[in-house]
Amino acid sequence: MKLNFFALIAALLFFSGCNIQETIEDITTFNINNSVEFTVPGASGINLPFDIGTPDVNTSSQQTFENNNTRADLVENVNLSALTLTINNPNDRTFSFMKSLSISISNDTEGPTLIAEITDIPENIGSVLELETTGANLDEYIKKSTYDLQFEVVTRESVSSDTDITADMVFEVRAKVL
Repeated sequence: MKLNFFALIAALLFFSGCNIQETIEDITTFNINNSVEFTVPGASGINLPFDIGTPDVNTSSQQTFENNNTRADLVENVNLSALTLTINNPNDRTFSFMKSLSISISNDTEGPTLIAEITDIPENIGSVLELETTGANLDEYIKKSTYDLQFEVVTRESVSSDTDITADMVFEVRAKVL
């Protein structure tokens, strides 16, 4: 009787292990990298939030889906895994003029969703800033060909010239394979 019980348990583990392996093989994970540039205008108000929009960001998602042997309807989950801001101009500017920053994504069918933020930017920060991502599910934004970003900035000090910034984003995509 004990032998049959152990044989049954062994068979269950073996077959459930096969199903897990097949499931893992049927799902692929890959990244979509996007960059967008935006400008924080000089002489902005201090301690007052203001919004900066971007032009449409092309996702190149359809091509990336094809390159990874999947398509939009097989996407199971998309999250922003990293967002890095870099000041391009002026060369000597740092993010110390900013107090806080939040970034939302939207498109023509989906309303805005917060994707990253930082509330207390250190005054001794350099010209590169890593933001904390929210973990929001972004499937419906990345499946489309374009999306928009909205930056809400609060400055701690006024600067006399515009600040040109690049936002580099890494979206992690989990999808079933064809």
